[in-house]
Amino acid sequence: MLFKDVIGHNDTKLKLIKSVQKKRISHAQLFLGIEGSGNFQLALAYAQYINCVNPESTDSCGKCSSCIKYKNKQHPDLHFFYPSAVGNELKKDPSSKKLIKPWVDFLNKKEYFTLNDWMNHIGAGEKLSQLNVLDSQDILRTVSLKTFEAKFKVIIIWWPERMNIFCSNKILKVLEEPNPNSVFLLVGYNTDELLSTITSRVQIIKTGRLSDNEIIKGLIKKEGIPEDLAQSISTLANGDFSKASDLVNTPESKEQFIDLFQNWMRICYSADFLKIDKWINEIDKLGRIAQKNFLEYGLKMFRECLIYNYVNPEINRLNEREKKFNANFARFIHGGNILEIIDVFEYTHTAIGRNANRKIAFMNLSLNICNLLKSKP
Repeated sequence: MLFKDVIGHNDTKLKLIKSVQKKRISHAQLFLGIEGSGNFQLALAYAQYINCVNPESTDSCGKCSSCIKYKNKQHPDLHFFYPSAVGNELKKDPSSKKLIKPWVDFLNKKEYFTLNDWMNHIGAGEKLSQLNVLDSQDILRTVSLKTFEAKFKVIIIWWPERMNIFCSNKILKVLEEPNPNSVFLLVGYNTDELLSTITSRVQIIKTGRLSDNEIIKGLIKKEGIPEDLAQSISTLANGDFSKASDLVNTPESKEQFIDLFQNWMRICYSADFLKIDKWINEIDKLGRIAQKNFLEYGLKMFRECLIYNYVNPEINRLNEREKKFNANFARFIHGGNILEIIDVFEYTHTAIGRNANRKIAFMNLSLNICNLLKSKP
C-alpha cells in the first residue's frame, strides 16, 4: 500500500518517511488507534516504504519488484499474524499460517476493515478470537530465518491485544533482543489489554480519529459517492472509515438503528413492559457485534442531546430524521441523569462483549432507562 492511499494522518506519514530516510527505523513499533482509522493501513504503507528499492521523497515508488509484491501481499519477507478462532469452516487449532490464503484474499478484497469483518470472512462469526501459542511459535521461527531478498523482514501483528498469555510471553524476548534485520509492527487498539512488558518494548505511534473532512474526501475517492451523501455518512462514522464504508454499502443498517432506538426510548418512557419485552425479542435477533454497535449508537444520540441542550443545536451531527426526534427527546436527557445513563450503557456494552445473556442484559438496561428518563434535572 502507498502512503497516498492511506486516508489522513499526514503528519504521521511525514514522520515515518523521515525516520526511514534518516535510517532511524525502530525494531518494534506499535501503531495505536481506533478500529477503522487506518493504523493498519499506515503500518502496511510504512513496511512497503522500508523495503522499496527506489523510494521517493514522499512515498514508495510503487513500481519496483518489492512494491509489486507488497501490493499483492505476497512478499517473501512480509509476514502477517492475526487473530483466529475455531469456526464452521476452520480446522482445530487454527493459526495465522494456516489461514494465509483467506487472509490475503481478505486484504485484497477490503481495504479498511474491522476484526468482526475478518472473523465473518473465515466463518468464525462471533466466536472468541485470539493469537495463540502456534502463532508465537511461527513468529519465533520466522524471526530465526534469514531475509530472502528485502533489506528488512517485516512482521505485522494485527490485534496484539488478542495474544493469549502463552503467545505474549514467548515473543517478549524477540521484542527485547530482535534480529537486526527484522522489524515488528504491532497494530493495536487498546493498550490496557496489552501486557505492560510488551508496551514497554515498543515505540508507540498514536493515530488519532479521522476528521469528518478526511472521511468525506476518502468516501468520494474510494466509494465514488456524491459529496452531500459523504457528509451525511461522516457524521455517523465518528472517525472510523471502515464504518463509513459499511454505511455506504449497507445503508439499511443505519436506518435500522434509528428506528430501534427511537421506538425503544418511546416505550421506555411510557414504561410499557409488554412492548419492552417485544422490543427485546426484536433486538435479540441481532448478533452480539451488532448489539454492541447499537449501544454505541445510543451513546452517540445521548451525546447529541447534551449538545442540543447545553451547547448549540446547530452543531448537532444528525441527519434530518434524527434531528426531528432529538428536538423532542433532548429535554429528557440532562445533568441529573446523563452520568447514570452512560454508566448503565457501558456496563451493558461490556457484559454483552463478555457473552452475558443478552436478553437479561437488555431487560436490565431498559428498566434502568425507564426510571432515568423520568428523573428530574
